[in-house]
Amino acid sequence: MAVVAAFVLVAAFVFGYLVGSIPITYLIARWRGHDLLTEGRGGVSGSTAMERIGVIPGAGAGLFDALKPGLVILLAQRVASYEVSAVAALAAVVGHIWPLTLRFRGGRGVGPAGAALAFLGVWQMALAFVGLVLGRVLLKDSAPGALVGFLATAVVMSFTGASVTAVLVAWMMFVVLVIGRVLGYRKSQPTAYASLASLMLWRVWFDRDRP
Repeated sequence: MAVVAAFVLVAAFVFGYLVGSIPITYLIARWRGHDLLTEGRGGVSGSTAMERIGVIPGAGAGLFDALKPGLVILLAQRVASYEVSAVAALAAVVGHIWPLTLRFRGGRGVGPAGAALAFLGVWQMALAFVGLVLGRVLLKDSAPGALVGFLATAVVMSFTGASVTAVLVAWMMFVVLVIGRVLGYRKSQPTAYASLASLMLWRVWFDRDRP
């Protein structure tokens, strides 16, 4: 039974990762005549798409990308447990940030991570949305607010009776988003005068290499 359970988890992760690797935003932008890998910062995200192909089509593309984990969860829960669907959802976010189809140059993962928690029934993920909005309103930059929001989501879930699976997934989502910021692809190289510590701070807090 243990072997079967392990196989199911591995299969769910692979399935989620492959679905997450479908670069919907990139494909829609290409259809509109733009290559997001060579334009702007070189990242494939809904915000970049809005800058390049327009607010409405860019937001629509980002929404479809964000819903990939939701699709994975709905499909996984039809044939497996909640825990298996959670693994698949996490893998879909990983696939979105580091997609096999684009040589691991994907999006930031904020939208997919939020959607994954929502489809898993995590009401506390509203904190991530609030943080994103407040960051945009108060700091004119959603990156710090999103980071604080996802951290707050994981912390609150840890003390409000959420299931162990949901809590673990929330913390792992936060960790994946942080790693994505630190290691995420950037078209521009970091400035020569930036120390490693300041560079890491800018990447984690503001999701970019320089002011």
